[in-house]
Amino acid sequence: MKIGDRNSGVKIEDLLDSDEFLSRRHKDQDVAERQSRAIERLRTCSFQSSNAALQEVVQIALEFCDADSAGVSLEEVNEKGELQFRWIAVAGSFAPYLNGTTPRFYSPCGSCIDRGVALHYQVNHRYYNFLGVNAEPIRDGILIPLRCEDMLGTFWVVSHSTEDAFDRHDYEFLRSIADLVSRSIRDHSQI
Repeated sequence: MKIGDRNSGVKIEDLLDSDEFLSRRHKDQDVAERQSRAIERLRTCSFQSSNAALQEVVQIALEFCDADSAGVSLEEVNEKGELQFRWIAVAGSFAPYLNGTTPRFYSPCGSCIDRGVALHYQVNHRYYNFLGVNAEPIRDGILIPLRCEDMLGTFWVVSHSTEDAFDRHDYEFLRSIADLVSRSIRDHSQI
């Protein structure tokens, strides 16, 4: 199912229902081998806090998926009592937006949580203009919902340079390490 239009600046579709996405085959790397390397890398790190653990996970996603940015967004209530997402871990070109927020009900992250499925998405300048942000368009992106106890959020990777940067192998890899993200958030709920 596709959502979004030219007026919103966002194009969203269920990742596993997208024939175009699922037909991409340009990565040779084995998902299990990538997952094993990622877990080994995480084991060698000494995490002082959940923030450090999450930052390492998004750095791994950035590097292993050849993304321009990767991040974790968590849902929260702002001072006005409205729901929003806070970018609690970010790597890559969006790193300057660490701890930045986006509105809950007008964002790809919100659609991902509402639908409870991984999404394939694109964002153009019209959406950024709404947010008052100056950033490169997202030409290819994957969002994976995160649910851990009473926390909701998303794990994401984006490309600003190409419309077919990611494939099913990237999704499978990200899905496998999304559990690490959820565990880190759950185990250190003081984020």
